[in-house]
Amino acid sequence: MSIITYLDFNGEQTIAQTSNQGVRENLQVFIDEYEPEFLKALLGNVLAKEFVDGLVLVPVDPPTNPPTYLPIDPKWLSLRDETDLKKMLVCYVYYWYIQNESSTTAGTGEVKSANENSKPVSNWDKQVKAWNKMVKMTRIFDLSTTDYPDYVRPFWFTWNYWWSTCPVNEIYYYKNTLDL
Repeated sequence: MSIITYLDFNGEQTIAQTSNQGVRENLQVFIDEYEPEFLKALLGNVLAKEFVDGLVLVPVDPPTNPPTYLPIDPKWLSLRDETDLKKMLVCYVYYWYIQNESSTTAGTGEVKSANENSKPVSNWDKQVKAWNKMVKMTRIFDLSTTDYPDYVRPFWFTWNYWWSTCPVNEIYYYKNTLDL
């Protein structure tokens, strides 16, 4: 079960043609790959697993018809729905999806589609904008360790020129159009 769906990609993070089943399936592949990666980077391995497991609907025992499920702990719903977590996830997945869409893999290698009435342009500005929006939110993201005891606040320096010695992962670092 994913926390985000194709319906969450709108506004600045719009993905074209999500009405097309193939586009939705391709986007879901990216969600399935990058959502867990982002959750682990933001929440840590333990809390990310607890969070994902906590959102799973568990049927009551004995089964009923129609099926009845145990209620989801409100703290997991709150984390999903009352924080910027979904917005950050959308930006993160959008970044990787759009990066992949800049070319198509063919039998002869990477190719760009030939368009009759349009001219391909770089999508790097959109990628960087989405990435930096995500970074801005991750840097201020914080959880109560009372409610989420397995949350480990990241430790990072505020001086950008120290970034290479900083002990946290890439979701806390801004990008520029030169990828520096």
